[in-house]
Amino acid sequence: MPDSPFSPLAERSARVVDPEKLQAFLDTFLYRESAVLVDEITGIDAAAGRIEARLDTADRTFPFAEAQRTSVNHPGHVSGAEFVMVTGALGCLHAWLFHGVRWDEGWAGYGNRIHRADFKRLSRLGAPIELSSTETRTRVGPSRVVLRYQFEFRQEGEPVYVGDQSAMFMKDVALG
Repeated sequence: MPDSPFSPLAERSARVVDPEKLQAFLDTFLYRESAVLVDEITGIDAAAGRIEARLDTADRTFPFAEAQRTSVNHPGHVSGAEFVMVTGALGCLHAWLFHGVRWDEGWAGYGNRIHRADFKRLSRLGAPIELSSTETRTRVGPSRVVLRYQFEFRQEGEPVYVGDQSAMFMKDVALG
């Protein structure tokens, strides 16, 4: 049987996102796939501006978690920096899936403000984290999209991260 043309994320998410569309996102994204830190998209509600996803903490590599010196008092966990990277990937998925932002058509973007970031408890390695991101404000123009998001990440039913963040996406503008 030939290898699939789709990444594991596109295959796992196929029941809610067209795998060709998600693979195009991954193939042209501003970061390599290893930095996306989302393992499955489990739900999409375009009308509500909402994405539900899952992050596997048992079988994936986390660059900062790998560098942790762990003990009984400091168990291995997903770091705050890795959570911020997850919010960036989710925000970019919103821009791609809901607002027509296409990296291969001259769009680029960045998270421009963390209005609030609450790390509720350590998210231990092992159990998956359920990710939820919802757009709370949108300004969409032909060459600029500004989005504000509410994030809620839960592990074993308990919140581990709650955030309120904004991102800007611009077409044909050098960000550097």
